[in-house]
Amino acid sequence: MRPDRQAELRADLQADPQALGPAFHFVPPIAPLRGWVRQHQVIRLRFPAGTVVPTKPYWPRPAAALAFYPRDRERIGMGRDAPNLLKPRAALIGQPTVLTQRQGGHDFSVYQIEFEPGALYRLTGLPLDRLSDTCLDAESVLPSGFRSLVDRIEDLDDPVAQVAAAEAWLLGLVARSRWPAKPGDRIASRLLEDPAADLEDLARRHGVVARHLRRQFDQRVGVGPKLFARIARFDRLVRAANRAPDEHWLGLALDAGYHDHRHLARDFRQFTLATPGEFVALEARSPERGFGFCE
Repeated sequence: MRPDRQAELRADLQADPQALGPAFHFVPPIAPLRGWVRQHQVIRLRFPAGTVVPTKPYWPRPAAALAFYPRDRERIGMGRDAPNLLKPRAALIGQPTVLTQRQGGHDFSVYQIEFEPGALYRLTGLPLDRLSDTCLDAESVLPSGFRSLVDRIEDLDDPVAQVAAAEAWLLGLVARSRWPAKPGDRIASRLLEDPAADLEDLARRHGVVARHLRRQFDQRVGVGPKLFARIARFDRLVRAANRAPDEHWLGLALDAGYHDHRHLARDFRQFTLATPGEFVALEARSPERGFGFCE
């Protein structure tokens, strides 16, 4: 790793590998990985022995990801049920469309690489519709050298070193990629910026017909363009509500791209199986809240 990149990461992460307190790090990728990786996320939470670790209601976010669990692993359940599936130590996570319940251990550590739309397909050739609302053991589908990266990240406590190791591996994967970008990738990126953008206009300006756009989204994003836009809009709304808990829902919804309360209520029912008020009460018990952090 270049010394300037190490210094850049150290400054962005503000990381002390000897610190025992909670860690919440979100940093952009190195320049050659822009357009492939949206951000690195490193989170570590420690809970006293004998306590019950809170469950996190994880609403759908517009992203596919690669996640490492170098300490206690995470259990996950669909909908509002209790977690039941133990995740592998490294997981490829597809586009979620429903609420999941996630519960870590007493020493919970996750390093997650969040990809730009279409990037995971371009890196692996893996059709993303196979991954929607599920995850795969990454060691079973990624190149054989990936196992060494997982071992390396397990051996490290320093998030700077974890990110550096993963970036070096990703740069090699980018160099070997055989799948070029398509209009659907660019349209999905545009929807992240403006979920209310007109899909017909975007398709026309990118020179792709509706059925080809749908096929590209299914293969490279995991869901169709309309559903992806709704998930992006909903994610924007929930994060805005967390930043401004005293604001009225309807005003936040209009800012996020909703047109009326009916569509807001529909998305909450579909994506969380709850009303806005019920979801806020559920999300307020998330494990990171006890450390003074919210997404």
